[in-house]
Amino acid sequence: MAQEKPLKKENDTFLIFLIIILIVIAIILIAFKLINGKSIDPESEEVTLLHNYFSTDDLGNCEGLFNYSDGVVEAKKVKTENKLCLAYHKVELENEEEVTYKAKEKDGLCNSEDMTFKTEEGTKECKVNIYKKDEVEKKYLEMFGSNPEEIESFKTDGFHICYLKDDSYYCGLSDEVTYTVGSDIAIYRGIKKANQKGDEIIIYDYFIKMVEEKCYSSYVSGEYNSKCSDAYKDLNDKKIDFSFMKKYGSLYKHIYKKNKDNNTYYWVRSEKI
Repeated sequence: MAQEKPLKKENDTFLIFLIIILIVIAIILIAFKLINGKSIDPESEEVTLLHNYFSTDDLGNCEGLFNYSDGVVEAKKVKTENKLCLAYHKVELENEEEVTYKAKEKDGLCNSEDMTFKTEEGTKECKVNIYKKDEVEKKYLEMFGSNPEEIESFKTDGFHICYLKDDSYYCGLSDEVTYTVGSDIAIYRGIKKANQKGDEIIIYDYFIKMVEEKCYSSYVSGEYNSKCSDAYKDLNDKKIDFSFMKKYGSLYKHIYKKNKDNNTYYWVRSEKI
């Protein structure tokens, strides 16, 4: 019987060691969850909706995908005009009414109070759609978590402008046209994962900007991505899929915060990591 004591002592030591290991693993898992939050389905309707606050549909509008930059982009530092433009394109607007102004001068412009519109091609008239201010600003609140400051006007793209008058936006052809100079741009985005941490949803995605078969790491500054460009040259079908984006794209983090008043999430900031 005396010979069994060392064996029992060894078993007790091993059991204590195993318990300590399990405790350490549990602490690491809890810490990881606290830091990163719980994983949520990246293909869920909610994540897809948030990710599409910025989409390739906006490349010709609202200064493009300005949230993909080499630095941190914060919603509070983005111009109200840009955010109103994004909200305008995300809401299903219904015409309150349509009005037509006559051009009084030979310069092809219609002036009404503090608004100036360009005439329709081949005519001396300016057709203007009137939208309810509340419709646009409701979407603005949902996307950015606050009400916009009142501004006189904002561009909806390179050719159209909206003026604030009373409780409506008057939208028509702008007298100042903005042309996009340069080659065609192709944008590729793919969601890697999404986490929920407290009152925040964090979306991680891969990003590639293609210009003349050359890759760039951001939309704004256009930092050249040589590895991606070299790999693209070797693609036979020239099709960029998620696997290619995962290997050669730039990883971004987008943070959205919960609005407790309506249980929606609004964009806070984006950054390359």
